[in-house]
Amino acid sequence: RAGRTAGSVRCAAISSLWALLRSELLSAKQLKQVQEQLMAQLVSTLDDDNCATRLVTCNCFNFLLKAGGKDCFGPEELHKLYIELLKRLDDSSDELRIAVTNTFSTFFSLIPEDYDKEFFKAHLQALYRGLLIHLDDPNSTIQEAVYKVLESAGKIHPQYLCEHIENVKHKHRSSLYCDKLLTIFKQ
Repeated sequence: RAGRTAGSVRCAAISSLWALLRSELLSAKQLKQVQEQLMAQLVSTLDDDNCATRLVTCNCFNFLLKAGGKDCFGPEELHKLYIELLKRLDDSSDELRIAVTNTFSTFFSLIPEDYDKEFFKAHLQALYRGLLIHLDDPNSTIQEAVYKVLESAGKIHPQYLCEHIENVKHKHRSSLYCDKLLTIFKQ
């Protein structure tokens, strides 16, 4: 099959990166020096045909977000990443989709206190809309994972999330998680 060798090489390369990251041999300073190039390469492997490559890539993103923290990932860098993560919530692999929700949890922990909610409203809208779609996933495990992400995400702009929930909750199979979120954020 055409491309199979290249796909195997990409999988091996991303697995090697994952092993290097987990070994903690790179300092935060070293990670920061290669962050931009590394993130660009990781974004490309997030769309790989091989599910294992996509899964390891998502784990690498989560690790890099945690390791780099707010020093490495400001709003601009985070805005570049969330679009790619939202796409992976449509993946055929539930294991990968759960890994994406874990990455989103880390992602939202990096949103700074002084985040300009009005200036970045379009980004919040895309995030809230994308996540709310998956709050109605047929898989209850995915629903629960997305609910936990929205619990964190809603703290950024609770009123705005509530507006989005009100607009979509009637379309959901069950309004259970929508109602829970409304209870939390309308207080």
